[in-house]
Amino acid sequence: MQEMDYIGLSSEPSNSCEVDMEDDCPSPPNECSSKKEIQQKKDEPELGMEFSSDEGAYQFYLNYGSKLGFDVRRNHHRKNRNGIITRVTFCCLKEGKRRENRRKNPSYHQPITRVGCEAQVTCLLQNNGKFKVVSLNKSHNHDLVRTPMKHMLRVNRSISKAQKAHVEDADRSGLPIKSSMELMSREVGGRENFGFLDKDYRNYINRKRNMAMEKGDTGAILEYFHNMQLRDPSYIYSLQLDVDDMTTNIFWADSCSISDYGLFGDVACFDTIYRTNEYGRPLAPFIGVNHHKQTVLFGAALLYDETTASFK
Repeated sequence: MQEMDYIGLSSEPSNSCEVDMEDDCPSPPNECSSKKEIQQKKDEPELGMEFSSDEGAYQFYLNYGSKLGFDVRRNHHRKNRNGIITRVTFCCLKEGKRRENRRKNPSYHQPITRVGCEAQVTCLLQNNGKFKVVSLNKSHNHDLVRTPMKHMLRVNRSISKAQKAHVEDADRSGLPIKSSMELMSREVGGRENFGFLDKDYRNYINRKRNMAMEKGDTGAILEYFHNMQLRDPSYIYSLQLDVDDMTTNIFWADSCSISDYGLFGDVACFDTIYRTNEYGRPLAPFIGVNHHKQTVLFGAALLYDETTASFK
């Protein structure tokens, strides 16, 4: 476990004592057992523990959750007039309840991830500049992740520098995410050896694409759509934003496309093979056939990626 910058309540040495069945133990068995218990207690949060910073307390609780089998997140914090954090609370990722879906017949039900777990630790800034644990709850109302699956916890998942370089090269080459992941899985002997999940891969690609799209590009798109609506009042467009107000999916159609869809929209073809744009995003045209067996365009969309959420 990574050494953290905290001051424990006990002054016992941090070196653990191990008993070898073949060699003689340098200390009596009872003493070795007590030292192990002391070390285990120092790895767990306790009331009165002090940390040099709120980040140090967070990293300590992260490591504690990693060993025990639960993910951690920052719950809330309080600042003084100078903007300095004076109180911070870290909790289990399953804390709280999800808001009820107000839609009558939702097309997709997300898995339940919050079950009202009350496990948390609260630290208060002291006069000596350290953060002291003033509130602690170690009880969880859900099953903890067992050892064989602990490596899949969010705190234990990460994409290495070599993997990031591989991902970026594949994205610049126009290789689809699915194909790129399949190639990487063959190189490491299966996806279970990645060290991260599929969604971590996609999230990294999405963040890189967001950083690549400059603010001026989005403004130019909006200006173009506005000019098209001035020329064609029936012109429609729609932009989808993510939680950070970054542009993800874009759809547009002119009056001719709308009219053709009303007449010949019984059958439509949807394809995402086109990737000629600068950002490597899939362009998805909606295509049909008119009564002269000619191809007509019903509309087009510039997608963020080829995931189910984008297609919806």
